[in-house]
Amino acid sequence: MIKLDELIGDIIFVSFSNFERYKDIGIDNPTGHFLLKGYDQLGLWLEHPGIVIIHGKDESGVPLPVKDQTREDIAANFVVTWDNVNTIMHYPERDGYDFPSEFEKMKLGFRFEKDEE
Repeated sequence: MIKLDELIGDIIFVSFSNFERYKDIGIDNPTGHFLLKGYDQLGLWLEHPGIVIIHGKDESGVPLPVKDQTREDIAANFVVTWDNVNTIMHYPERDGYDFPSEFEKMKLGFRFEKDEE
C-alpha cells in the first residue's frame, strides 16, 4: 500500500469528476499530470501547470508593440477537493515523475558510526 505522504513532490495523474470547476483557472481537460504539493482535509494541492500574464500595455494603457511586450510566469497551486478526485495514478521509479521523498533526505534520529579497524 502506498501513502499520499510518499507522493508529495512527485508528478501524478489526476482524473477529475467535474473538470468544469477549474475552467476559471485555465484547467480545461478532464485529466492531467500535476506536481503534488500536498493534501489536507479539503483535497489535493497541485501545482498549476502554468499561469502566464502578457503585459501588453504601457502605464497609460496604450498597447505596446509585440517586441516590447513582456511575459510574467506566475507560480500557483490549486486545490482539487476530494469529491472531485475521480482517479489518482502514480508512476513509481519513472524518470521525471517519481522524485526522492523530502523525508528520506532528512537525517533524523540517531546514527552510529562504525569504528574502522
